[in-house]
Amino acid sequence: MKKLLLIIFVFFGCCLSCFAFDSVNDGQEVFYMPQTQSWSFGLLTDERIVLTKKTSSGTGSFSQYYFSDGNLAVFLSSNYEFIFDGKLIAINNAELRYNEIVYEDGKFIEKPLSIDYLKTIFPNAEIIRISQFKNGKLSLNKPFFKKKTVLLLNDTENNYYKFSYKPQNIKNPYITGLITIKHPGIITFSHYGDKEGKLKIFVY
Repeated sequence: MKKLLLIIFVFFGCCLSCFAFDSVNDGQEVFYMPQTQSWSFGLLTDERIVLTKKTSSGTGSFSQYYFSDGNLAVFLSSNYEFIFDGKLIAINNAELRYNEIVYEDGKFIEKPLSIDYLKTIFPNAEIIRISQFKNGKLSLNKPFFKKKTVLLLNDTENNYYKFSYKPQNIKNPYITGLITIKHPGIITFSHYGDKEGKLKIFVY
């Protein structure tokens, strides 16, 4: 019985940690090392740039990062960030875009992540570009008795602010474009109140 419980615990622990990131919370400090061009939550050195995250008030709740003297370092288009492999990754949930925060010419800027690097961050996810939808529809095959993880990547001019899924329980709580499909059926992704669905995924 103890062995069975241990197996169950390890199994669920692995599932929960598949996409576990070192999130940057509101009011938290992050440290940038110019020499190594890397980010962390703590560096015991004077050769670093310290930034504090603050979430903007009002619609969108975008992330802002401030220098130690209180001056604004960068205003991001994202509302969720995490550190991965020494990089500060910014998730723009309203547009389903994924950026890296880099330091160039004395300032911090956002740069789009390549698909290859997204595969490194999300190794178990199939990356689907919005341009792959035809007339707002897409068909996916899910193996029997297995979950399928998908990361939607927006390569169009569309915006998906305040969009949600039906069923709702497929969405990652922090990354709107990251969904886990457990059953065949129809998934709709649309603005609140839109019964037809802006995007539809048919899972077989």
